[in-house]
Amino acid sequence: MENSPSTATEADPEPSLWSTIKGDFANATGARVLGVLGMMIWMAFQWGWGNDVLLPPIVARAFDAIDDSSTWPSAIGAIGAGTVAGSGFWGITQAFDGVVVLAGFGLIPATTARISRTLRRHGLVKPYHELSFGTRFFVAYLSGASVLCLIDVMATGRPGLQPRRRILAEAVAMAVAGVAIVIVVITSAIAIGARVPATEGAAEFVVRYARNPLTWLALYGTLALGSAIAGRLRGRDTSPSPAPTGD
Repeated sequence: MENSPSTATEADPEPSLWSTIKGDFANATGARVLGVLGMMIWMAFQWGWGNDVLLPPIVARAFDAIDDSSTWPSAIGAIGAGTVAGSGFWGITQAFDGVVVLAGFGLIPATTARISRTLRRHGLVKPYHELSFGTRFFVAYLSGASVLCLIDVMATGRPGLQPRRRILAEAVAMAVAGVAIVIVVITSAIAIGARVPATEGAAEFVVRYARNPLTWLALYGTLALGSAIAGRLRGRDTSPSPAPTGD
């Protein structure tokens, strides 16, 4: 009696991420390549120190332009000016960031789908509508509106800006709200400090140096360098000691 052919087929292994990326760019036009390259450059700026370096000087300049360090109406005006300037800058960059990232990942659909399958297989992402408000606000404020939108892309496997216009608008609003709260708290403390003799000099010092982007570039660079050095030292401390040799 002839053996019947087996109906079970072994699933083909999923291609590597690198192979998927090469497939996305195999027949890509120059405009598409430039679009992805532009997205990566913008992500390096926005997800790195770029917006963080520019925000404090914008707030400080707007604050200093209104505050006279003596009257309380000017303090209220300075707090409002700093908050509006900082929130406006943050809202524009967050919205632009979301548009760039959502459109950019749409240019590499196979790569996006490949990463999405891996993340979903390990249960690392959830769609936007399944996240609590606290989680949405936390991600939008700390990581940016585009990251919150990208989480939804990876959770669904479907890139694109058009179906996420509402998500992007809400994410930008939450990111701006978080930054605005921080700006109000900090500028209020500076305005009060400038009117108290014991802290007047410190408040003027903060405003003077906060106006310069190089101050923040040096600060973030120092923190990053210190973190890297501390990590290397911890790595040396936890490295195993050589095994003792016998006599």
